[in-house]
Amino acid sequence: MESDLSERIIREGHKAGIDLIGITNADDIECEPWTYPEKPDHYFPCRRSQTGIHTYSPRKIMADARSVIVTAMYMYGFDRLEKSTKGFPRADIGPWTRGYVEARDYAADWVTDYLEKEGWAAEASNEIPYRTLAVKAGLGKIGKNGFLYHEGMGSYLNLCCILTDAPLKCVDYGTVSEENDCGKCRKCSAMCPTGALAGDGSYHAERCLHLWQQGQGMYGGHIPREERHKCLNYLMRTGRCMEVCPKNAKLKPREYFPFSSEDKADSPLLEPLILASDEEYRKILPYHVYKYGIDAIRRDVIIASGNSKDEALAETLGKGLRDLDETCRGLCAWALGEIGGRQAGMLLGAAYETEERESVRQEIEYARENIKKKEDEYR
Repeated sequence: MESDLSERIIREGHKAGIDLIGITNADDIECEPWTYPEKPDHYFPCRRSQTGIHTYSPRKIMADARSVIVTAMYMYGFDRLEKSTKGFPRADIGPWTRGYVEARDYAADWVTDYLEKEGWAAEASNEIPYRTLAVKAGLGKIGKNGFLYHEGMGSYLNLCCILTDAPLKCVDYGTVSEENDCGKCRKCSAMCPTGALAGDGSYHAERCLHLWQQGQGMYGGHIPREERHKCLNYLMRTGRCMEVCPKNAKLKPREYFPFSSEDKADSPLLEPLILASDEEYRKILPYHVYKYGIDAIRRDVIIASGNSKDEALAETLGKGLRDLDETCRGLCAWALGEIGGRQAGMLLGAAYETEERESVRQEIEYARENIKKKEDEYR
């Protein structure tokens, strides 16, 4: 029975469009996922399943669990990217952000429904170390970029775990091994803008741009001036560590995705987002971006605007420097300083005359000095 049910889940799941399915036991595992033991308020998806310093138990999520089914959806080719052009700078929301939840839920719902129809309980969870469990289930290895990679699908995999009390045929390839196929390659760590990836394959979560832009990580909700250029034009996560990985160099785009997703841009124009309302953000951006709230989104939009260096944004940033809250006014000033030019200088000068908040005045002073420095270098 164990073998028959397991084989049917894998066979029928593949027919339904789930690219990889592995099954392993629900025993405790040891690994080091994104951990903030000294900061309990920080993002830590595995906190609920933690039983020791580096030990995690799927049975803390589902007490009667016998097996863990790990699914992977191949996502290469999902994104509809558009490049910025002069006068029309764009943001980038990161790889498959628009389908992140949808792909995971599609696989989870299919497996859960199948098991429940067979009379077994099942529960999907992202509160267990799913990459480690994917290795244990034989789906691939974890590279120096921290992502699971599979021969033929690279690291463009959206993972999900489903716990069940069904007595399935399990495999156990062990937890994450120090051995991978990366060799001496360090392209991912060299490309990581914030230094979250170390060359030895270790991952420093607090430096990850993905967490910075959620208001988490080492800076909380405030990204300091000297770090803002590292955010580039991203609103969610970069994916640069996957783009440069040799394992992903020859991947073929997936032609069909079996799940539906929001019909929204993966590279939205920046200008309409600078002063957008919460309702407008919800109309323009996918759920996995706007769920982090208007404060985080607007901060990231303004920083991306400054990093664009596009003078077409100066007028709207000037309005933000006048009308937005204190934090965003300061960021608008910084962004105008990064863009430079006569219009930016005039907007900063006018704002300085009326601005009462010292933090904003300091950003204006820095921005004006930045513009002056650029003009001196140009001469």
